[in-house]
Amino acid sequence: MGFASGPVSFRRFFMTGQSPASADDAMIKAIKANAFGRATDASPDGIQIGWIAPTNLFDTDITGEKVAIDRFIHLWMRMDRTAPPANIVRSYVAVEEEVEREASGRPLLTSRQRKDARQKAVDRAEKEARDGRFRRISSVPVLIDLQAKTIYFASLGSTAGDKFIQLFRDTFDLSLDLGGSEDVAYRIMSAAGDARAVEDAEPFHLVSPTAVADDDGFSFDGQQFLGKEFLTWLWYKSEEDEGTFSLRGEDVFVSFSGTMRLDCDFNSTGSDTIRCDVPTRSPEAKAGLVIGKQPVKAGLILGGRGGEFPFVLDGPKLAVSGLRLPESEATDRRARCEERFTQIEDVTGLLDSLFGLYLGRRSAADWPSELGRMQAWATGKPPTSLNLRFPAESAVS
Repeated sequence: MGFASGPVSFRRFFMTGQSPASADDAMIKAIKANAFGRATDASPDGIQIGWIAPTNLFDTDITGEKVAIDRFIHLWMRMDRTAPPANIVRSYVAVEEEVEREASGRPLLTSRQRKDARQKAVDRAEKEARDGRFRRISSVPVLIDLQAKTIYFASLGSTAGDKFIQLFRDTFDLSLDLGGSEDVAYRIMSAAGDARAVEDAEPFHLVSPTAVADDDGFSFDGQQFLGKEFLTWLWYKSEEDEGTFSLRGEDVFVSFSGTMRLDCDFNSTGSDTIRCDVPTRSPEAKAGLVIGKQPVKAGLILGGRGGEFPFVLDGPKLAVSGLRLPESEATDRRARCEERFTQIEDVTGLLDSLFGLYLGRRSAADWPSELGRMQAWATGKPPTSLNLRFPAESAVS
């Protein structure tokens, strides 16, 4: 259950500060102290959170035996929504207003009467909410790799992510960094001694803005365009170099499969979502490149010594969806879980290595030449005839 079986979806967080090195008694005690229902009531937004063991929604008896597996901690965040739905409140208001009209004998209510009716409706809804009438129970699997100081969080929603950050901070007094493409790029290039390459990077384009828009009307959230460009580069390499890379002492191959979403760089030609066996070979995908689109999400198959791993990658967020892991031959539950958790770490490690390879190419002195070849590949025109601007060139010259 959770990360222990079935396809896996997640985004990553990185622990900052002095994080626990092992699942010791103090860590388990802290988790148990923040188990669901023990530490906090529902917040003003009507959401109540807390930890539960990965057994069932009501297991708050958290022990090391249940959640600690080697260097990993596997548990769930339970998140209950207790606030009354807006449509219920509106219906209660309508009922109370009808009562006021019948009592007054007038078809129209005064502003004071409408206010009183609404207050009665809100009071009724809040009372029923406190009694649990509207409680909606959900949970999100969480996998903590204590050795790598990395957390895999099985929800891509912003509300769940914000609540998780709050719960983690309250439990361990630690901050978290969201592992999107910008943060991962900084980490990779800082380790390589070249963080400036990320700071100075500007988005590249495969066609001239004037071919599809009157001006450079595109906008980006920080440096997250690096994740989008990473997918474009993988697509290019999968066709030009058959998608084979030498990483960490092994040959790794990448292919595209299943689905692809392309967005316009210039906010002018919209988005396309393509679903087929090999979306990169579809005429729609090729046509998208020609009119200024690049992939922001795509189905990938990542292959190496550990086997083949299909999943969907959100480039800007570096979020993984539907990752399918090979069937384990282990019969012991803990051994099977440890094997799966290690495979998840291996996949993200390979993904980061590929991303690092791209970032290294992007910061190299000959990057403009490679970008020119990519533009020629995308448009079908020789580089000398394109007459495009190279915004990334100033960053590497």
